[in-house]
Amino acid sequence: MHQRVAFIDIKFCSSLKEKEISIMPSFMCKDIGIDCPFEAHGTTNHELMRKFIDHAEPAHKMHVLSADLIFKVQHAIKK
Repeated sequence: MHQRVAFIDIKFCSSLKEKEISIMPSFMCKDIGIDCPFEAHGTTNHELMRKFIDHAEPAHKMHVLSADLIFKVQHAIKK
Protein backbone atom coordinates (compact mmCIF):
# COMPACT_ATOMS: atom_id res chain seq x y z
CA MET A 1 0.00 0.00 0.00
CA HIS A 2 1.39 3.40 -1.00
CA GLN A 3 0.85 6.61 0.94
CA ARG A 4 0.38 9.84 -0.89
CA VAL A 5 2.01 12.89 0.54
CA ALA A 6 0.75 16.37 -0.22
CA PHE A 7 3.11 19.30 -0.14
CA ILE A 8 1.68 22.69 0.63
CA ASP A 9 3.44 25.89 -0.25
CA ILE A 10 2.91 27.88 2.96
CA LYS A 11 3.88 31.19 1.34
CA PHE A 12 1.35 30.61 -1.44
CA CYS A 13 -1.42 29.75 1.02
CA SER A 14 -0.76 32.78 3.22
CA SER A 15 -0.64 35.13 0.23
CA LEU A 16 -3.88 33.59 -1.08
CA LYS A 17 -5.62 34.26 2.23
CA GLU A 18 -4.39 37.85 2.24
CA LYS A 19 -5.76 38.35 -1.27
CA GLU A 20 -9.10 36.78 -0.34
CA ILE A 21 -9.43 39.10 2.66
CA SER A 22 -8.43 42.17 0.68
CA ILE A 23 -11.12 41.58 -1.97
CA MET A 24 -13.82 40.91 0.59
CA PRO A 25 -16.10 43.84 1.30
CA SER A 26 -15.12 45.66 4.49
CA PHE A 27 -16.43 48.44 6.67
CA MET A 28 -15.19 50.49 9.62
CA CYS A 29 -17.18 52.79 11.88
CA LYS A 30 -14.50 55.41 11.21
CA ASP A 31 -15.59 55.35 7.54
CA ILE A 32 -18.79 57.15 8.51
CA GLY A 33 -17.27 59.47 11.11
CA ILE A 34 -17.84 57.40 14.26
CA ASP A 35 -14.82 57.35 16.58
CA CYS A 36 -14.74 53.58 17.06
CA PRO A 37 -12.23 50.85 16.16
CA PHE A 38 -14.93 48.46 14.86
CA GLU A 39 -14.01 46.80 11.56
CA ALA A 40 -15.89 44.06 9.75
CA HIS A 41 -15.30 41.91 6.70
CA GLY A 42 -17.90 39.86 4.91
CA THR A 43 -18.66 38.06 1.70
CA THR A 44 -21.60 40.33 0.85
CA ASN A 45 -22.77 43.86 1.59
CA HIS A 46 -25.80 42.36 3.34
CA GLU A 47 -23.54 40.39 5.69
CA LEU A 48 -21.57 43.55 6.49
CA MET A 49 -24.73 45.52 7.18
CA ARG A 50 -25.89 42.77 9.55
CA LYS A 51 -22.54 42.86 11.38
CA PHE A 52 -22.75 46.65 11.67
CA ILE A 53 -26.30 46.49 13.03
CA ASP A 54 -25.27 43.82 15.55
CA HIS A 55 -22.40 46.08 16.62
CA ALA A 56 -24.24 49.42 16.55
CA GLU A 57 -27.10 48.42 18.85
CA PRO A 58 -25.03 47.66 21.98
CA ALA A 59 -21.91 49.73 21.25
CA HIS A 60 -23.55 52.95 20.04
CA LYS A 61 -27.07 52.59 21.51
CA MET A 62 -28.51 52.65 17.98
CA HIS A 63 -31.68 50.63 18.32
CA VAL A 64 -33.14 52.02 15.11
CA LEU A 65 -30.98 53.01 12.15
CA SER A 66 -32.09 55.98 10.08
CA ALA A 67 -32.28 55.72 6.32
CA ASP A 68 -29.48 58.29 6.14
CA LEU A 69 -27.19 56.16 8.31
CA ILE A 70 -27.96 53.01 6.29
CA PHE A 71 -27.15 54.97 3.12
CA LYS A 72 -23.84 56.16 4.61
CA VAL A 73 -22.85 52.63 5.64
CA GLN A 74 -23.73 51.16 2.27
CA HIS A 75 -21.65 53.78 0.46
CA ALA A 76 -18.72 53.43 2.87
CA ILE A 77 -18.30 49.71 2.22
CA LYS A 78 -14.96 49.07 0.54
CA LYS A 79 -14.70 46.34 -2.06
